[in-house]
Amino acid sequence: MTSATGSAARQALLSQYAGAEHLVLGAHVNGETYPGTARSYLADGRGVAWQVPQQDGLAFAIDAEIADQPVSAMLGRRARSMDPAVVWPLWTGCEAAAKALELPVLSWLNWPGLKLPAEIAEKVSLQWEQLDDILVCYGVASTT
Repeated sequence: MTSATGSAARQALLSQYAGAEHLVLGAHVNGETYPGTARSYLADGRGVAWQVPQQDGLAFAIDAEIADQPVSAMLGRRARSMDPAVVWPLWTGCEAAAKALELPVLSWLNWPGLKLPAEIAEKVSLQWEQLDDILVCYGVASTT
């Protein structure tokens, strides 16, 4: 891994671009209205688009959830908690990491406690932000 795509570079990009000023939120957000952006879709039909300049050797992804929405029994078992304040940060972190690394959903649903394995965590940097009723996890992964 080169310094241009290493952990420090990923963290610097998160510091610069992970924030509400780089997000678009609304029912109008989709792949046609915001092509080339990292996107996530909420249970209430709203979409979230993260507008970040693309960089060679890096992939960007987000996941967002309504922060206080109830946790299903199945998801609670996987996360070992029914508390939305515990589950949604775990879930959004797994989703953002999997999206950034292009991992299939089934590959991460069985990670114990929905925690990133070390070999995954070393390739991706994550940052969370609560925006009103939404929890957003931003992810930047090294692709080289």
